[in-house]
Amino acid sequence: MTVSRTINGHPYVADETARRVHEAIRRLGYRPNHAARILTGQLSKSIGLIVPDLADTFFSVVSHAVQEAAREAGYLVWLAASNGDPSIEEAQVEQMANHPVDGILLVPADSRARYLKAAALRSTPIVTIDRPIEVAQTDSVEVENRAGARMAVEHLLSHGYKRIACVVMNSHLQPVRERIVGYEECLKSTKLSRIKKVMLSSEVSAPKALSALFDSPDRPDALFTANNACTITVIKILKAMKIKVPRDVALIGFDDVDFYTLLNPPLTTVRQPATELGRASARLLLKRIRGESSSSIAKTVLPVTLVIRESCGCKNRR
Repeated sequence: MTVSRTINGHPYVADETARRVHEAIRRLGYRPNHAARILTGQLSKSIGLIVPDLADTFFSVVSHAVQEAAREAGYLVWLAASNGDPSIEEAQVEQMANHPVDGILLVPADSRARYLKAAALRSTPIVTIDRPIEVAQTDSVEVENRAGARMAVEHLLSHGYKRIACVVMNSHLQPVRERIVGYEECLKSTKLSRIKKVMLSSEVSAPKALSALFDSPDRPDALFTANNACTITVIKILKAMKIKVPRDVALIGFDDVDFYTLLNPPLTTVRQPATELGRASARLLLKRIRGESSSSIAKTVLPVTLVIRESCGCKNRR
C-alpha cells in the first residue's frame, strides 16, 4: 500500500519513506502492472482515437494534436482508422471499450449510424471530433461550418461573381451538410445569384458532372467546394478541361492544407483549426474521465478563418 501511495502521489507518505520507495524502485527496475491496476478499478491511463483516414492531412494534424495533449497529461493514445466504414468503426469502438481504455475520441464515419446510440450509453465516455453524433447525446468539438461557408460565398460575391455553384462530395457527412446550408443561406439573403449545387458521388463520376456544369447556359463564374476531397478532385478536373483559375472561374475551398500555397494560383480556403480541434477534444475527454465535467453534455464550437490567396481573384496574397 505504501508503494502504491508513493507512486500515485498520495499526500500521506512521509518524505523519507517516499525517498526509500523510489530508491527501491530504481534499484529493482520495478514497473507498475497496468493490467493489475485496471482489475482493481484504477484508470488505464489510455484513451482511444478513431478517425476515418490517417492519410488525410486534416485527420493527421488532429491525431498529432490529440497525442500531444494526451502525452502531456500522462496518457497513451490507441489510434485506429475506420476507412469511413461504420461497421469497422463499430468493431473498433467495441474493442477499445473492452480493452478497456478510459475514454474514446471519435470522428464518426456516419453520424446517424444506429450502433452509436448504444455506444453513447456505455460507461466509457465518448467525445466526438468534427462530426457530432445525431442519434445520441455525447460531448463534442466542432467548428462553425455554416459561418465558414457564408464567409467564403460572401467573399466571392464581393468580387462581383453572380453564378456561384457549390460542388460537394460526401454530402452525407454532417459538417458538409451544414456548409451547404451556409452557402444556401448566403445566396438567399443577397438574391443576387441562383443556388446551384453539384453533388459528386465519386471521383470517377466527377468529370461528367463538371463538364455538364460548364457546358450549361448558366455556366458558373465561381465555385465553392465544401471539403478537401472535393476541392482536390475539382482542381484536377478543371486542369484537364483547360479551365483556368481564377481567369475562367474563381474557386474557394473548405479546409486548408499546406500544399495549397504551392498551387498556381494558390488556393483561397476556409481554414479549420485542426490542431485546436484535437487538443480541445482531448482536454474535454480527460475532464470527463476525471469527473471534472458537469453532468450536462458539453459542446464546443471553434471559429474558422478565411485564408485569402489568389484562386478567388485576389492578387498578391501569398
